[in-house]
Amino acid sequence: MPTSAGSESGCDGARAARAGLGGIFRPRCRNLSPSGWSPFPFTPSVPHVKTTLLIAGLFCASLVQAADPGATGAPLALASPSPAVTRWADRCTDLTRSGWAFKSPRNFLQWLEVFSDPGIWLEFGRRGMDPQSYVRTLSTLLDPGTAKNFLEWSDPEIYNKWARAATEPDFYGAVDTILSDPGRFMSWMRLPTDARSRDLLAMTVNPETWGKWLTAPTHPKTRELIEKALNPETALKWSQALANPANYPALRATFIPISAGESRNPSLTGTGIPEQKSF
Repeated sequence: MPTSAGSESGCDGARAARAGLGGIFRPRCRNLSPSGWSPFPFTPSVPHVKTTLLIAGLFCASLVQAADPGATGAPLALASPSPAVTRWADRCTDLTRSGWAFKSPRNFLQWLEVFSDPGIWLEFGRRGMDPQSYVRTLSTLLDPGTAKNFLEWSDPEIYNKWARAATEPDFYGAVDTILSDPGRFMSWMRLPTDARSRDLLAMTVNPETWGKWLTAPTHPKTRELIEKALNPETALKWSQALANPANYPALRATFIPISAGESRNPSLTGTGIPEQKSF
């Protein structure tokens, strides 16, 4: 059957497109008319469509199987976070201890080393789907230790330390050492294939996760939190903490001498971060 020049050029374009798309699509040259180019030049290749659907089906089945512990008869085993990640997550969600990382440049370097790694954010994501994690944080808010923790920001020594660190090249070098670590960068690149990421995704589709939110108002810990908030003794302890002069570092009349010798930070030993001696 004779073909026009337009149809031949159309076939050439279709073949070029097929080569560029790795053969996923194949040209429909028979739909070309002598008058011009067909508006639907490609049709999906049947083998490739079947392969794509098979991969998608297996992926969905793996998510359902991970979300349903009864599907395999075994409980859902989640990847456990490292002790350092757990310790920092506990500290950040405890309002009686939060803010510690920013009260000293040394503490900040430790904070930056942990929070520049995806592990801590995966842990926060896991805790964010547990309603009792919010109950625990609110419970620490009612603790008088929270008032003492935030009153520590009145200590002028905190700002003196940061002012000295801002003039130290070693401090910026330590920050650059942490952020330019190739291993840290690769951990972010491997995040989509990390087992902890799959566990977190499985938790979002697990019916047990949403069942915890439905039963959260009747949970014993939730009732304890409400009772603690309504207890007049809670407000009294908070008032006493705010009125205690010992909780105001700026009002303390004590003097702590600076010890001689080199100051070492055990938390930074062996991490490649240079020891800081001036802040």
